[in-house]
Amino acid sequence: MATGDRRRRKNNIGGGGGGVDSISSLPDELLQQILCFLPTKFAIRTSLLSKRWRRIWCDTPCISFESCALLAASRSMIQDRYTAPKMMSLHLRTGMVCNVKHINSWIELAKSRKVENIYLQLYFKSGYKYIPPDSFYIDSSLKELSLSFTAMIPRGSVSWTSLKKLTLSHCRLSDESLATILSGCPQFTESKNIRSGSPL
Repeated sequence: MATGDRRRRKNNIGGGGGGVDSISSLPDELLQQILCFLPTKFAIRTSLLSKRWRRIWCDTPCISFESCALLAASRSMIQDRYTAPKMMSLHLRTGMVCNVKHINSWIELAKSRKVENIYLQLYFKSGYKYIPPDSFYIDSSLKELSLSFTAMIPRGSVSWTSLKKLTLSHCRLSDESLATILSGCPQFTESKNIRSGSPL
């Protein structure tokens, strides 16, 4: 009996064995919203289920990678296969300094897709701080930003015209840089500046 139940569940998910594939019959947009709840490396694996699933993940509006998966995705040129016209959130988590260039490339891609939420959970050792590229400070679509172990050093003006929430943890930020950032956030309503180990 238990074996039969497992077979039926497999048929319903993967479409194998001639069973009714109720999940695959859902609209693409709904399947993509479901994949948003998975780390992107698992969302990508659904492309192996069947021809129907081959490109579903490519238009998923949420991207989430951790250390090794972020490195593997860059080596596999996942960005070239990602075709979503709009990205809602980018969530990267890593403590590997070698991933910095991949962080930058994903940020640039996210900005080109009008991303609304960026979460960078970085946990570098030996006092290393991530320094975002200058283009990072110009973004009219960004609404929520969360950073850790980052040196906030805007070398020019800041234009985060839609930003409403900023969370900083273990970041380096001078009073001058803070003033520059705040001057570029006309809709700013909430900040969480956590002073833990580094001056803000």
